[in-house]
Amino acid sequence: VDESSGVVRFPRQLLGELIARAPRSYRVQGVDGISRQVGDGRQWGIGIVTDPWIIDYQTGQPRRPCSQDIRRNTAIGQSLERILGMSCMDFPLSDVEGAGSNLRALEIFLLNHAKHNFAYVASTRSLDRWLRIGRILTRGEELRGSRLFTVAVASLTPLTVTGMNVELMRTACEYDFPIVPTVCPTAGITSPYTMAGTLAQGHAEVLFLLALVQLHRPGHPFLYAFGPAVGNMQNGACLYYTLDKVMWRLASVQLAKSCGLPVCAECGGTMSHRTDNQSGAEGMLFMAAAVNSGADALAGFGSTYNAVGHSTEMMLIQDAYFEAAEHLSRGINTDTAHLAVEAAVRVGPGGVHITDELTLQGLRSSEFFNHAVFDHSGDSMQSPSMFQRAHEKAAALTDGYCSPVPPDIQERLQRFFDDEINGASR
Repeated sequence: VDESSGVVRFPRQLLGELIARAPRSYRVQGVDGISRQVGDGRQWGIGIVTDPWIIDYQTGQPRRPCSQDIRRNTAIGQSLERILGMSCMDFPLSDVEGAGSNLRALEIFLLNHAKHNFAYVASTRSLDRWLRIGRILTRGEELRGSRLFTVAVASLTPLTVTGMNVELMRTACEYDFPIVPTVCPTAGITSPYTMAGTLAQGHAEVLFLLALVQLHRPGHPFLYAFGPAVGNMQNGACLYYTLDKVMWRLASVQLAKSCGLPVCAECGGTMSHRTDNQSGAEGMLFMAAAVNSGADALAGFGSTYNAVGHSTEMMLIQDAYFEAAEHLSRGINTDTAHLAVEAAVRVGPGGVHITDELTLQGLRSSEFFNHAVFDHSGDSMQSPSMFQRAHEKAAALTDGYCSPVPPDIQERLQRFFDDEINGASR
């Protein structure tokens, strides 16, 4: 430790020992009581339910989020089997006035899902509120060891960790909540203006946080994650979802795996708020990269518009992209049954395979890709678009949706938020 500059360096051997302390897999839970394992080979999705902008289905334009957006998006995340857990951004609602608008958004979120919570807190006060919420979710039982929350701990890029984030880390360790770093270097602004330089700096920032965690509590669960961006050198804007993400995602997962760490990669997103060729190309490339990287968790279901927008329909389209990427990553099965030489001989030259027994056996198999959100009709005049199909599926999932959160916990949450909001307004 250089006291004069505040620079902290870890010797290589010590850093290696600290990295080795982090578990390769760990479990998390939700109010539903279901234990889900992170890092055991299954790829999970992580959903978000709101952003500063919501992409409106009717107009196709960004607007501010309202209560119904939170309710609908949370219900969809709860309904999607591959979603491990969700997060709710601390942002006000357009239809709720006053100091408690942000809290009403969080209340709606918590009232409508029973999966794991990702708490992206920005202050010790915010984390304290989550601890009080946790005691409601556990009905007053011991919160330590419940694994109800994953807590985000940020680095102030470049290469800075603040005292407040150390306090967040200590509290998360005290309660045995897994930690996910929020490390977001921007090439040319807060990191070197090369892909490799930004990658190296981000990796260093993640490993520094990991080392602090393992020094404080050896064996504490830590999910490797980092989200680099490109600086626009013309106007200083942060370009979060450029195609460079494809390579950064693959590389960051390789780095995490070289350290034996469970890893999260962003899976969605696009620079544009529009549903056009660009968003389709970016979205599918990002998802394919994330799935094929072998990441344990794929974050950002619903994210769009340079990471400041959210789309209900994109939650379902990205879920379809996930299945498409999985299908492509499996490749072609060339065992004896699938090579089907017997079927080719049986049908013979000039024959038709439409009624062959192999065709009948495989009609409802997963041999060929098919997903209800994709338009496979080839009939552009009659068939709904992918975006329309996602919108209809969203309506079907939310129509008559019943929250899985037990009624007594819902009642206690409502009283808690009423008290918090009344206190904030005073």
